[in-house]
Amino acid sequence: MRVTYIICLLFLFISISAYGAEKYAGEFLSLGVGARALGMGGSFVAVSDDATSAYWNPAGLGGLDRTELAFMHTGLYGLDKYDFVNVVHPFSKAGTLGISWIRLGIDDIPMTQLAKPGEMSASNRPFISGYMQDTENAFLLSYGKNFEPSFLKGNNIQLGGTFKFIYNSITGANRNAVGFGGDLGLIWRASSLSKEDSHPSADLSIGLMAQDFFKTRLFWNTTSSPSHTDIVQPNIKTGVAYSHELKSISSQIVFSVDANTRHGLEMNYGLEYVLADLLAIRTGIQGHDFTAGAGINIGFKSGDSLLSFIVDYAFLSHELGNSHRISVMTKF
Repeated sequence: MRVTYIICLLFLFISISAYGAEKYAGEFLSLGVGARALGMGGSFVAVSDDATSAYWNPAGLGGLDRTELAFMHTGLYGLDKYDFVNVVHPFSKAGTLGISWIRLGIDDIPMTQLAKPGEMSASNRPFISGYMQDTENAFLLSYGKNFEPSFLKGNNIQLGGTFKFIYNSITGANRNAVGFGGDLGLIWRASSLSKEDSHPSADLSIGLMAQDFFKTRLFWNTTSSPSHTDIVQPNIKTGVAYSHELKSISSQIVFSVDANTRHGLEMNYGLEYVLADLLAIRTGIQGHDFTAGAGINIGFKSGDSLLSFIVDYAFLSHELGNSHRISVMTKF
């Protein structure tokens, strides 16, 4: 596949997402899941080839052929606890179904009030009257299916969608919110066959993700009339990924680029090098922040069955402080 062809497609699809979107509520859903994708700068819209596709681009679920379980737990900046758990299962030609849970919790948030009603002064200082906890949850139901059009030999079209139920609560303040939303995704994968055999030696993928395409609304149980509603604005993400197999050293290299318009145009870049399907090294740029990571894949084969156990690590730099993510995935 010619380099000029790849470059033209890259600029074409990245330019589509130059239209901005408003900042949105439910910010915890932008933190990302899976140390592999995060180590690649979050540039995963066109890569999406594992269980975390339910979050990054549900269309990618259509390409999975094994049941996968994924888990991630981390503390953010010494204050937050962030968790992700999901399971995906393929139903032969009927497609792949996934269920995910994302949670962000912040404990011991102080609540203050003045000692006396009125204005704050040297003799009327605020004091801590109690503590509250902010918990934000999202439950995702995802589906993806793979299509192989006869008129596009060597090409796959993957389509998918995610339904989101969001529940937020602030204990101590007796406030909670519920909301519903949805994502739609598409991935086109094209393969270039090697001269020696029919095994793909290179792949080009183009991904499109429409997040919160109908606007996601969070309805709070406030005492005001009408009650307060947060709106998550729609967001379009596009991406291009190119992978090339290096048979001489039993390895593969993947390069990906994403454009995200959630907070204005943000470009994400990712690079992954996989050796013998065992060890992986990754790096990336997420906006203006550097990311890096590594992974190990241990496989056990019994007859026709293959059990894979994968551990991934990611380092993320940020102006609020650096963070580390570790995720575990199993495939069977």
